[in-house]
Amino acid sequence: MSATGEQVIELRRSKNGEDSPAAAAETEAPRGRRIAPRTLVVSGLAIAAALGGAAWITAPPTTESTDDAYVSADATTVAPKVRGLVGAVLVRDNQNVRAGDPLVRIDPEEFDARLESADADLANADAEVAAAHAALVSLDAEEQLAAANVTATRTSIRAAAAEADRAGADRARYDALVATGAVARRDADSYRTTAIGAEQGAARARAMLAVSEREAAVTSAKRASLLAALQKAEAQRLRAAAAIDLARQDRGHTLVRAAIDGVVGNRQVRVGDYVQPGSRLLSLVPLHDLYVTAYFKETQTREMRTGQRVSVHVDALGRTLDGRVESFAPGSGATFSLLPFEPGAGNFTKIVQRVPVRIRFDPGQPALESLRPGLSVTAKVRLRP
Repeated sequence: MSATGEQVIELRRSKNGEDSPAAAAETEAPRGRRIAPRTLVVSGLAIAAALGGAAWITAPPTTESTDDAYVSADATTVAPKVRGLVGAVLVRDNQNVRAGDPLVRIDPEEFDARLESADADLANADAEVAAAHAALVSLDAEEQLAAANVTATRTSIRAAAAEADRAGADRARYDALVATGAVARRDADSYRTTAIGAEQGAARARAMLAVSEREAAVTSAKRASLLAALQKAEAQRLRAAAAIDLARQDRGHTLVRAAIDGVVGNRQVRVGDYVQPGSRLLSLVPLHDLYVTAYFKETQTREMRTGQRVSVHVDALGRTLDGRVESFAPGSGATFSLLPFEPGAGNFTKIVQRVPVRIRFDPGQPALESLRPGLSVTAKVRLRP
């Protein structure tokens, strides 16, 4: 075929549009609208991830954590109950002690003297009580004597009255005889004098009875004062006995003992120090009873409950220990601070408060022996089982 013929054929194809650019674009357009399977898979995964992320963000949290947490212990401050010079320190730093073990001895010389003085006061009080009892016994004897005197006086009255009656009868008889001249007037006068003397003796006996009765009343009146003296003496004895008990207690308090099991720490006392009651000598830390105080934001405690499981990561050990939420503080940390927050004064700026949460370690974990109060930890509370 010649060249001219080939040109004619190409011109015809061009006219038919078979090889034109528009035709090629129209031919490939349907092919460009088809999406590859890989694109569908990637797009589906992206949509699923977005939906999952949105669900995770909007879903309630299953855990709450904070790194504002520390190991704590209820340490006991050891202080003396009496003053004096420290004679001996019986423990070393970081020593394990048991409850009741001696820690510090204070010089007991002063308290020994006080105890002896109290013993003397008690003996004196016992003597006063015995004297009061003896006075009452003496009063009983005096009352019996006064009663006997009254009885004797009454007997004398009866005898004097009988003598006066007899003398009066003799006087009347002799007066009648004198009138008849049977006896001499001198004899009648003698009987008259005897009758007058008998009457006076009876009157004196009656007066002595009144005196004896008054003496008996005076003697009986002494009983009240003697009983009061006895009660006072007994009260003095009770006071002396209480004083000797206090002296013994002070003497015993010169030996300071451990109140709990723990480890000696912060030992400030030295031999020769003069200590006062309540002054700090040392501290006892119960390492067997440690716990965690975690400060959670107030918004984090919404779903927290007592007994929930807790994972405690100890920075110093690089290990995670198990525990449980034991209790919540009755107020935020600012409530019990030295300068409590006062929102009513000045300008107000809302600050998220933190609530102290106590976490108790599960027993039997070997790493507990390596814990010390003050170590930093991260606490994570599981809100869902």
